[in-house]
Amino acid sequence: MALADKKEQAFAAHICDLLEIARKSYTARFSGFLDARQLVLARGFVSAAGSGAEHLFFGGYPGAERVMLGAFAPYEQPDETSFPIVPLTIGYRAQDAPGHRDLLGSLTGLAIGREAIGDILVGGEYAVCFVSSAVAPVILNELKKAGRCGVRVCEGMPEVLPALHRYADLPLIVTSLRLDCMVAAVAGLSREKAAQAIRSQLVAVNGAVLAQTSGMLCEGDVFSIRGYGKYLFKQVLSSTKKGRLHILCRKYV
Repeated sequence: MALADKKEQAFAAHICDLLEIARKSYTARFSGFLDARQLVLARGFVSAAGSGAEHLFFGGYPGAERVMLGAFAPYEQPDETSFPIVPLTIGYRAQDAPGHRDLLGSLTGLAIGREAIGDILVGGEYAVCFVSSAVAPVILNELKKAGRCGVRVCEGMPEVLPALHRYADLPLIVTSLRLDCMVAAVAGLSREKAAQAIRSQLVAVNGAVLAQTSGMLCEGDVFSIRGYGKYLFKQVLSSTKKGRLHILCRKYV
């Protein structure tokens, strides 16, 4: 797997160390919360490592976007309850509801690294965030405001979680799943302008900036176009008699 820079090389070494320590010491080891690019890399490293250490990706609830990698001892059954993840519910007045950016900023303002913060699910009267157990006491004791909004924090989560994202569905017809075709379709650009945006490194797929226009997207890929937004390629719906594809993309709103 090609690694873009020294930062990714260091991340690769870290993941390989987790797997190796779990295999040799028979003790579970966990990464921090992974972003989209790190998750793609980690899945590749785990696949390349083959057998030897059991593993599980988990972010505190089913369908989490930011997840930890848990590396377990050989023949040990991976267990979600072993992960050092604590859910916190942050309450506030609905009329003063902070946004995701406000909440994330208030957490990082406590000198908490991004790798210790998982998904933040924002609702009308409360938000639920998933954090590393190492930083949960700091948040419980010190988080009093998010943006201009006063908040109260308690450990645990309600039965009904707020949605992670809101989407606008974009049903489209494309000639292929090439990156330049997909960028042109969702952004309403000509194929050449889409290709130019890619070559100018304005397009990222699963967190990694791509400069090759001919790359192919797969269902489930998340891609962003600077100045146009962020999109999820949900699925191929059908194909036409002329070989074009009916697809469904979703724009993050």
